[in-house]
Amino acid sequence: MATLSERLDNNETILLDGGVSTEIQQRGVPLDSNVWSGLTTKTHPDEVRQVHEDYIRAGSQVITANTYSTARHVLESITLGHEAKALNFKSVQLAKEARDNVAAADVWIAGSMSSMPPLKGNREVVLDKHAEASYRELAEVLAEAGVDLIIAEMMRDIENATMVIKAAVSTGLPVWIGYSTMMADDGIDVKSLRWKNTDSMTNTHDFDTLVKTLTPLGGQAAGIMHTQVGDMEPALKVLGKHWSGPKLAYAETGRFLMPEWSFEEICPPQEYAAQAASWIKKYGVQIVGGCCGTGPEHIRALKNKIRGQYA
Repeated sequence: MATLSERLDNNETILLDGGVSTEIQQRGVPLDSNVWSGLTTKTHPDEVRQVHEDYIRAGSQVITANTYSTARHVLESITLGHEAKALNFKSVQLAKEARDNVAAADVWIAGSMSSMPPLKGNREVVLDKHAEASYRELAEVLAEAGVDLIIAEMMRDIENATMVIKAAVSTGLPVWIGYSTMMADDGIDVKSLRWKNTDSMTNTHDFDTLVKTLTPLGGQAAGIMHTQVGDMEPALKVLGKHWSGPKLAYAETGRFLMPEWSFEEICPPQEYAAQAASWIKKYGVQIVGGCCGTGPEHIRALKNKIRGQYA
């Protein structure tokens, strides 16, 4: 059995899952106003497991455990920091159970580490020493729980992203780095994603500068995620100037209306698959899937689109 790293070295295309948190919401599970999908592992484990199973059935070779918003410093915002370790272990366990239940081929489990702060706060990211220790703890728990790799998701600033990436890399596991971007007001330049206009303490970075600064920290693959479909190609073009390793791409579609996701104006599965195929062809993307707003049908369409030509 070829490892995931070997498959990337062989220039294979790897199919990720789609949005996990938003797909949980689609199934009628309420999301928390501060920690988003973080509690659903505890409150609705069957639905979380089912989401993973459906992505595997759709063709996902890598599924992402529901750990995007379960770092201790985020859970502390609802006085549940003491449950961080148990909750993250459970999230990985649910992904493993899904794999055991339905996988007919190799499936790898990724642990997610994101820059998401408590949603009700005014900060884009959390920068203090406690957050740094929280990220280290999360990385260690994910490794101990048995994930195959860690994805550093929504990397959009230098200070917080440095904490996340260093913590992930320290485990010795493969680390994939997912940058989140948006277009500048001029419609030409690419900058790091910003969504809380109340935060005057977090800088918005030129994306070129962000990638150039963070690339030396390491990682097996890097790419663009949690970025609108139409903004993906400009960001991938910038990324290619500084990153020569395997590239990943998984876009969001729809929009965030805190704490839930609006599925209005979602990019349809077939159209999304066509866009993703162009990322593979034009920019050499090897790891492709979907982010917020996408679901199993997007992954199924993507699998059908790339099968034969790229897979």
